[in-house]
Amino acid sequence: MQESRNNTYRTAVGFLFSVALSFILFYVGFGQIFFVLPLLMVGVYHKRALSFLALAVETVAVVSYAVATSLYPEHMPEIALPLILIELYIPLSLLAAGAVWLLTGERRVEIRLAGSMLPAVVFFILLFVYLEHDKALLDGVRTYYENVFEVLLPGLLGVTGMSEDFMEMFFPILFSVVLSVLLPLVMCFVCATCFSYETVLHSRESDWEDKVASVELDGRLIWLFIALWAVVLFSRFVSLPYQLGIALINLALCVSIAYAVQGFSVVYYKLRIRGRKLRSYSLFLVLAAVAIFVPGINFIIVLGLPLLGVAETFFELRR
Repeated sequence: MQESRNNTYRTAVGFLFSVALSFILFYVGFGQIFFVLPLLMVGVYHKRALSFLALAVETVAVVSYAVATSLYPEHMPEIALPLILIELYIPLSLLAAGAVWLLTGERRVEIRLAGSMLPAVVFFILLFVYLEHDKALLDGVRTYYENVFEVLLPGLLGVTGMSEDFMEMFFPILFSVVLSVLLPLVMCFVCATCFSYETVLHSRESDWEDKVASVELDGRLIWLFIALWAVVLFSRFVSLPYQLGIALINLALCVSIAYAVQGFSVVYYKLRIRGRKLRSYSLFLVLAAVAIFVPGINFIIVLGLPLLGVAETFFELRR
C-alpha cells in the first residue's frame, strides 16, 4: 500500500513538473520550439494517457495566459480576439501536433508528419478566412502590426527612423514573407520536438540508430514536390490570387522539410558507414546549431538537406 502511494506521489510530482516546465519554455518565447517535449515525456516515464492529460492542461494554461495578458490598442478593442488567435497559432498547433504524433504510433514517418501538421493547416485556413471575411477587422490587425514594426524595425536595422513611403512598401512584403513561412516554421518545430521525443522513447533499443539511418519517404511524394515547386515558379510569370500563392509556397516548403528529414537520414547513414561513432541526435543538434547560428554555412544545410533527400529518390545514395 505504501509503495502504491509513493508511486502515485512520484507520478503526480512528475506530471506537475512537466506541465510547469512546459509553461516556462512557452513563456520564454524561443523555448516554444521544445515546449511540448516535457508533456510528451510524461508518457515515456509514466502512462501514455497522462501525456494527453498534460497536453490538455497545458492548452488551458496557454490559452488562459494569452487571454489574461492580451494587449491591443484601447481605441480598437475589436481586434483583441484576432490578436489572441494569432498569438496562440504556433503554441496550439504544436500542442495538437504532439497529440496527433502520439496517436499515429507506428505509421510511416510521412503519414505521422502530415497528420501532425493537419491541425496547423486547418487552424491557418480558419484564421485566414476569419480575417479575410471582415475587411475592417483585417485592416485593424494590419494597422496594429504596422505600428509595432514601425517601432521595432529601426532598432533591428540600426537606423534612426523610417519614412512612411518605405513602411508602405516594406510592410506588405514582410507580411507576405511571414505568411509564407508560417506552416514550415511550425513543421520545423514539430520535427525537432518529435525527433527528441522518439530518441528518448527508443534510447534503449539497439536498432534505433539503424531506423534513423534508414528513413525513406514514399517515392510517390516526389511528384507532389515537383508539381508544387513548378507551380510556384510558374506563378512568378503569371499572376495568381494572393491566397493561392501563399498556400502554394507553404505547402512546397513543408514538403521540402519532409525531404530534409530524408536528407538528414542519408547524411547520418554516410557518417555511420565511415566509422564515425556519432549518435543521430548529436548530429541533429550540431546541424540545427549551425543552421541557426552560422551565416553562410547555414544556407548549405537549409538547401542541401532537402536536395539530398530528393536525390535519394532518384539515386541509391545509401549503399
